[in-house]
Amino acid sequence: MAVSPARVAARSLLHRTRLPLTTWARAVELVLGHPETSACSIQRTLGLGSYRTAWRMARIVREALQAVEWPLLTGEVELCDVNLAPRRHVPKSIWLAIERRPSASGLIRGWRVGRSLVEDFRHIATALDPNATVITPPSGLFRELKNLGFRQRGEPLGTVDILPTATVAVGAFRHMLNTRRHYGVAPKSIEAYMGEFVFRHNTAVLGWSSAKRKRRVMVLLRAHLLSA
Repeated sequence: MAVSPARVAARSLLHRTRLPLTTWARAVELVLGHPETSACSIQRTLGLGSYRTAWRMARIVREALQAVEWPLLTGEVELCDVNLAPRRHVPKSIWLAIERRPSASGLIRGWRVGRSLVEDFRHIATALDPNATVITPPSGLFRELKNLGFRQRGEPLGTVDILPTATVAVGAFRHMLNTRRHYGVAPKSIEAYMGEFVFRHNTAVLGWSSAKRKRRVMVLLRAHLLSA
């Protein structure tokens, strides 16, 4: 039985929705079911009368994916910045942190590069275990990590501009972006797509079932927001 939108928490991500939770649950299934899911496919599958409604649903679901709290990154953690569009006039740079494990993929975190290196590092530090060793390119700009109390080790990049484990993750993220049916990804949208990529990667590493993924996202959609 459909749940009335009026029962959704007043300050949740769904606080202005007029759609029943069963429709939102189906939208979550569509977004999580395949990385190529678009607003057009959501509109068509759910029989929505407005493309804008479908686009807004996809955006809100991805906001919920970004809100998942992941375990702290432990052990050896590669950290580097990557410009996803080095040949274009508008840079689309991200920070990528990923656990380096000998025989399996590690947990990952990613953020859009901000205006302040110090603030970026302080933000990144909140995702790291205090005992982690942060492996970075050999540039001196990473000294701030030591000032924050982390063990930091620089390693040469070799023939690529990214550390080896991060190279694989960046390649997968670029592939996800390239499979989207759009005319380009705006810099301000990179973080939302990164949140989705991190969700897909980390839930696979942690072995979450499709039911658990959907349940966790629905909880976050209905959770109270800390601010308007």
